[in-house]
Amino acid sequence: MMALIMAGGTGSRMNNSEKLLLKYKKPIISHVIDALIHSNCFDRIIVVTSPNAPKTKQFLLKLKVEIMETSGNGYVQDLNYVLNQLSDDVLVVSGDLPLL
Repeated sequence: MMALIMAGGTGSRMNNSEKLLLKYKKPIISHVIDALIHSNCFDRIIVVTSPNAPKTKQFLLKLKVEIMETSGNGYVQDLNYVLNQLSDDVLVVSGDLPLL
């Protein structure tokens, strides 16, 4: 089974800041990635990014996590794009759930 972390949003409710990089001890997205890794439930973890969150993508590249880039035209469109490319069972989570 694989996990998808949706991390390509504009952060429009946060004044267009990249909310996944906001820190609660460490960036919020790191809490989500760590929770999925430490669950030992997933063979593969993919973080879905878009041009809407370039700083988030750069941060993720430094972590050396697997990334899939989407157009950033909307959550549903981006999710459909990714799911159409995968054939395994998938758990989809939002990147802004630091207490996952």
